[in-house]
Amino acid sequence: MTHDEVMNRLKDILAEDFKVPREKVTPEATFRGTLGMDSLDAVDLIYLVGKSFGIKATIENFKDLHSVQKVADYIVRTKAAQAAPAA
Repeated sequence: MTHDEVMNRLKDILAEDFKVPREKVTPEATFRGTLGMDSLDAVDLIYLVGKSFGIKATIENFKDLHSVQKVADYIVRTKAAQAAPAA
């Protein structure tokens, strides 16, 4: 999964489930500041990211991911690790 595909799906999730205008969802956007999300929104977002991308998403994994870019990077890394053959 490419970084652009991840960003587009994150934009879809934020627009559809949190009513965030797509144009506000930029790599630099922060969830609390730019996008106006609160802690309950964050928990919902973590659940939706896990479900949408088929990854194990926990609060612990996401606690330091404050921007859209950081979440996208985490998803790309996690999906790549899932796809890598076991040694």
